[in-house]
Amino acid sequence: MMKKVMILLMYTNAMHASTAENGRMMSYIETYKYLAIQEMSRTQIPASIKLAQAILESQAGTSLLAIKAKNHFGIKCGDKWGGSTYYLKDDDYDRQGNHIQSCFRAYNDVAESFKAHSNFISGEGKMSNRYASLFTLSRDDYKGWAEGLQKAGYATHPLYARRLISLIEDYKLFLYDSKVEIPVPSTPPGFFMEKEKSPFNKVNGLKSIYISQMASPAEIAMDLNMPVELVMRYNEILSDENAAITTPMNIFLQKKKRKYSEPQDFHILKQGETIEMISQQYGIQSKYLYRRNRINPGSQPVVGSKIFLSRKSKFAPNLIQLETAPEMINQGMPASPDPIEPLESNDNPTKTLQSVRTPLEQTMTSLNEQEYYTVKEKDTLYGIAKRFNLTINALKELNQLNLDEIKIGQQLKVR
Repeated sequence: MMKKVMILLMYTNAMHASTAENGRMMSYIETYKYLAIQEMSRTQIPASIKLAQAILESQAGTSLLAIKAKNHFGIKCGDKWGGSTYYLKDDDYDRQGNHIQSCFRAYNDVAESFKAHSNFISGEGKMSNRYASLFTLSRDDYKGWAEGLQKAGYATHPLYARRLISLIEDYKLFLYDSKVEIPVPSTPPGFFMEKEKSPFNKVNGLKSIYISQMASPAEIAMDLNMPVELVMRYNEILSDENAAITTPMNIFLQKKKRKYSEPQDFHILKQGETIEMISQQYGIQSKYLYRRNRINPGSQPVVGSKIFLSRKSKFAPNLIQLETAPEMINQGMPASPDPIEPLESNDNPTKTLQSVRTPLEQTMTSLNEQEYYTVKEKDTLYGIAKRFNLTINALKELNQLNLDEIKIGQQLKVR
């Protein structure tokens, strides 16, 4: 099956997704839920599982394969397919190791794609079927189905089952597993696809795509059929082409600009934001943001600072005095050598930076004194690494972790 990068999707909580993205997901579900229920009545595959797989494989209907071939499940041609085809680079290589285009089935409409997926899972008339054991499960056992699909090799990503379960629970797709009637669709098949013609958007006049799923730069590059080196070069926040992106952000497909071309003059730094995140939000190279705001590369301003986007700041903002993660050092040109001065809004200009400790600095100092951290509900490797000023790779090395999975109650070494 097609190992597609799961983009424009939600992994943890729907509250973290943008309003536009959440609306896109709900539109997809509302448009195609009747097909999932119809196929559940025909083949006993849970509607929740079918919808979650369709969302992941088709990027909520915005992938090129879904748009061009109405193939929402990434089903390849196979030896016996005699219908229309669509070619796209995926995970196939020739004998010389060259990355070649894969043959995918092209359907007349989305309903045909949903039916073909059901036939594929149920064996398409074959005497033996690697998914046969799934049909011994209750159709309301969506966790068992998700884990069974991954175990049977439907997808190679180690978090595939978890992603399905998260989607089902975040959007309450399990409610459709109890439906016995086939609902009348509020819109005809394909209506959603006509509205959502492209997964791309423009930021600062640059072509980009919004990522809110645990996908790696290498997966993104494969999905977009472009060299991973370019993805890394255009997005300097990325340091490892195989490391999953766990913070929702724009991924630029063109070189970012020196300044922001829109009327907005500055950005007020929020909790958890960094110069690199602002760079991804506005399509400005981080080295010019550092330089424009009189900040040494790798240092980070305190919450509430004004970060100027197109003109040079008169003063440098107050900085968080913490050791910086290795991948955030030496990104671009050095900042201006002008001395750091307090912000104009500082109530007591006689105080020096060294004499002031913000609540955030005090909290971080306390965190840095810990040697072990106990994993809590909804914790992620990225969140823990960020909390203790580590990279994900450094945290994994400290704890000899091979995968990105962690469990509640697990103790992680953080120093």
